[in-house]
Amino acid sequence: MSPASGIPSVRELIAEYASIEDRLRCVEARVHGGSAPALNPELLQLAEREREVLAMLRRHHYTT
Repeated sequence: MSPASGIPSVRELIAEYASIEDRLRCVEARVHGGSAPALNPELLQLAEREREVLAMLRRHHYTT
């Protein structure tokens, strides 16, 4: 993260995005138990973080 701005660098964001993508490939989509399988909360958190990282990457594009 660049100390002056507190915003991660493009390189850091791409590395995090790659890590999220790797994790998404391994996470089960559904959690079984109860009457109907529910969406895995970890999957939902990863998808939300993926959207945040992509938004930050887009902002970098417009600011550089």
